[in-house]
Amino acid sequence: MNFDIALHIDLAVEDNDFVLNDSLTPTTLSKSNVVAQDIKHRILESGLLIKLIGLRNKNGIAPILTELELLTEQDNRIKPGTIKVYRNDDGTLSITAQTRQYGSLQSGL
Repeated sequence: MNFDIALHIDLAVEDNDFVLNDSLTPTTLSKSNVVAQDIKHRILESGLLIKLIGLRNKNGIAPILTELELLTEQDNRIKPGTIKVYRNDDGTLSITAQTRQYGSLQSGL
């Protein structure tokens, strides 16, 4: 599968706003950072994170993390079977995966 590198450039977004540099120009992302940002936005928009609120039982958390992995795997820029979603001790999520073109990526929510 061939990918066009020009397609993997995007504006950086944090807290639902563009990230600006010192000259107030939007910052851009490229390569695996674009893929990571797209995955983060897909998860945020899915509504699955709401299901994790207040859960402390590992048996209740595990199926939701699996749903998040399956959602992430829908991105054809990711190698299937390489996605792992972890819930950290502080309640945040970490996502690791292998992209088809850029190697590994890591993102947090």
